Amino acid sequence: MLPTADIAAAAGAALPANPQQRFRELFEQSPVSLQILDPQGYTVSVNKAWEQLWHIFDGSELKRQIMEREYNVLYDPQLVAAGIAAYLRRAIEGESVEIPAIHYDTAALGQPGRARWVTARAHPIKDSAGQVVEVMLMHEDITARVEAETALREREERFRSLAMATSQMIWTHTPDGGIVEDSPSWRAFTGQTQAELMEHGYFGALHPDDRARTEQVWTACVASRSVYETTYRLRRADGMYRWTAAKGIPVLDAGGAVREWVGANRDIHDSVMEQEGLAQRLDREQRQSALLAKVASASRTLHAALSSDALAEALAQEVRAILGAAQVEVTLAGQDGQASAGALPPCAPGSLAVPLSDRSGRRIGVIRVADKAGGAFDAQDEAILVQLAAIAATGFENAQLYGSLREQDRRKDEFLAMLAHELRNPLAPIASAAEVLKLVACPDRIRVSSEVIGRQVRHMTALVNDLLDVSRVTRGLIKLDRAIVDIASIVDSAVEQARPLVALRGHAFTVEMQAPGARVDGDATRLVQVIANLLNNAAKYTPRGGSIVLRVARMDARVALSVTDDGIGIGPELLPQVFDLFTQAERTPDRSQGGLGIGLALVRTMVALHGGEVRAESDGAGSGSTFTVWLPLA
Repeated sequence: MLPTADIAAAAGAALPANPQQRFRELFEQSPVSLQILDPQGYTVSVNKAWEQLWHIFDGSELKRQIMEREYNVLYDPQLVAAGIAAYLRRAIEGESVEIPAIHYDTAALGQPGRARWVTARAHPIKDSAGQVVEVMLMHEDITARVEAETALREREERFRSLAMATSQMIWTHTPDGGIVEDSPSWRAFTGQTQAELMEHGYFGALHPDDRARTEQVWTACVASRSVYETTYRLRRADGMYRWTAAKGIPVLDAGGAVREWVGANRDIHDSVMEQEGLAQRLDREQRQSALLAKVASASRTLHAALSSDALAEALAQEVRAILGAAQVEVTLAGQDGQASAGALPPCAPGSLAVPLSDRSGRRIGVIRVADKAGGAFDAQDEAILVQLAAIAATGFENAQLYGSLREQDRRKDEFLAMLAHELRNPLAPIASAAEVLKLVACPDRIRVSSEVIGRQVRHMTALVNDLLDVSRVTRGLIKLDRAIVDIASIVDSAVEQARPLVALRGHAFTVEMQAPGARVDGDATRLVQVIANLLNNAAKYTPRGGSIVLRVARMDARVALSVTDDGIGIGPELLPQVFDLFTQAERTPDRSQGGLGIGLALVRTMVALHGGEVRAESDGAGSGSTFTVWLPLA
């Protein structure tokens, strides 16, 4: 190892002994662009770094002009225009100055190369007397830095322009979620001021119900440095909350830490509302479909019921199941004395009432519901109840029709059995009388036997005639032989026909004529049949020794003929059907109240053909009865 003195000697030997030579070497080898000017602004010397900076080398025309004093920096148009020449003059005057950056284009001087951004420092070099003999220019190429700053500024300007042009709300967050940079698009949407927006003030624009959830999502994304994505309602400047979709991306530094978050909010309110509307419609359609399925099932259940009682019970059960009503009441007309027409009584709060109407619109009952589970009845409940009521009303009509058919079938069976008895009974006396005629030639016995045969034949003839009348009635073949007839003659003929049966039963019979001279336009034979049937009916159903009264009276433009007896009367269950075909009261074992049960049905038909009406009245069993016929006066 060399001693220190030897090292110093060696170093000194390596350095040039001439200071000017040493300066020149340092000047040429300096990495900084150096240019020496004289006090007149001409270039005295430049180093290699200057040549590289300006791309001006030996052999070029511009280098020759510069070195031969044909080029003066104080008069360079670009430097003069940029104000740089003024800085140089200050340096020539003895002031050390910092020259601001200039964008200098050497191509303007005919030199190839590109424009450069250059900053410089001008330092005067003075002699011992303090006079400026030279000016040293030290240039720094800041082109890359200026271009990077320009690019960054342009990107920022583009970002701001995009943020202003887009309908989305662009924002940047600090790693912890605060805002330090203004977001004009956010403020334009929310109406917040910049002061209100800063830090975490933007949370004030979120819907209160969405803040906790949004903060949880944000915290989780910050912890995992993952993409932040959520939806929440944001208060618009007009006070309306609108759904927005927020998405933010973490921007990482070189070490992998989050430097900032960049994101945007997009207004999706219309889409959310449309989706909610679709979901609500789908839910309504699903619930409606389920209700329709229940109504269809209820319809099958109701149609399966064959009686009104079973149908009413099934209807109540189905309404409870579908509407959730705790109380269901089905009332049919006549069950509680209500009329079958008119307005429904008012409903109590929380209840609903719907009429049961038949095909003609006549109200046959009411269904009432109350105490719905979970709230009050709505329009849909009422619509369903109306539909169920319509289905049930048809069911009630069908049940009544079915019951009527069964009743008619029962009456038909009874009628056939009764007809067989009625036709067989006369045959026994006729057969006996015929045998007597064979065995005995006594005139008295022959006469008695003939009378028996004649009487029974007349009875059978009457039965057959009644059957023929029924056949004509059911087929609509009865024809009237109309004429103006006196009521008194009609009454006399009817009384004459009925008197034998009345006498046989021992009844007290009275005729009260209070319409002398009354006449009607009708078929005399049929009218006699009507009154005779009423008298015979009274005679048959009045116990022996009873009383019968036939009254004839004028009533405005009509004549009223009523037959009143004190017989067995008519029960309330039979009274509405007394004029139906084959209807009879309870028959006694001895068949003392005989007949086919068609007389009153013929009465109603004949009276209707004459434009009149007939009505039966009775206070019940044992109270007698009154049958009244009204006929229009001629």
